[in-house]
Amino acid sequence: VRTFGDWSDVKPGSFQADLVMHCGESTEGFYLTSLDMVDVATGWNECQPVWGKGQRQVGTAVHLVRQRLPMPLRELHTDNGREFLNEVLQPWCHREVIHFTRGRPFKKNDQAYVEQKNWTAVRRLVGYDRYSSKEAQAQLGEFYRLRRLYVNFFQPIRKLIGKERIGAKVRKRFDEAQTPYRRLLAAGVLDEGKGQEPAELHMRLNPVQLRKQSEGALEQLWA
Repeated sequence: VRTFGDWSDVKPGSFQADLVMHCGESTEGFYLTSLDMVDVATGWNECQPVWGKGQRQVGTAVHLVRQRLPMPLRELHTDNGREFLNEVLQPWCHREVIHFTRGRPFKKNDQAYVEQKNWTAVRRLVGYDRYSSKEAQAQLGEFYRLRRLYVNFFQPIRKLIGKERIGAKVRKRFDEAQTPYRRLLAAGVLDEGKGQEPAELHMRLNPVQLRKQSEGALEQLWA
């Protein structure tokens, strides 16, 4: 068990993960889900559409995200859902030497980083509609492919580094805003091969074009 207070000074590769349901107004029947994963140290964010919420489908989604990460997946932290705590994902993490932890039941603050991303990365953009087709899954995948490039390479974020209570007010201190990609470079965890690949990709990307393509992918999904 890992609580909200155990995330200071973590190294890149320490991910929190959660599943976002695309069920509309009812959880009955079949619907797609999205695996949302965020690296606590750098803010690197990955999303992967999942065909339902079965154990093997979720385990496969985690494996797919791991394959495209620019850093090793060292730690994985989830809630207490059966889609994560099962005979598929936990043994796989053990075999791959990935430290697996979970939060306390009904304590969402133990997964605060990914809970925040559930809104900014999925709900705020994709919405609350119900999706249950292969076409929707493919279109979600295309949107997430474009979004990960725009967010991780071009969207700076600030990290909270301290709090100070002054009377009834709490003053928060943040570090200098940097993109997840820049934070990853500064951490020095990329090996030579992976270090070159993100750098070359970053030089080829156009943030304005990525933004337009992402908006177009969303419109196709809604259609």
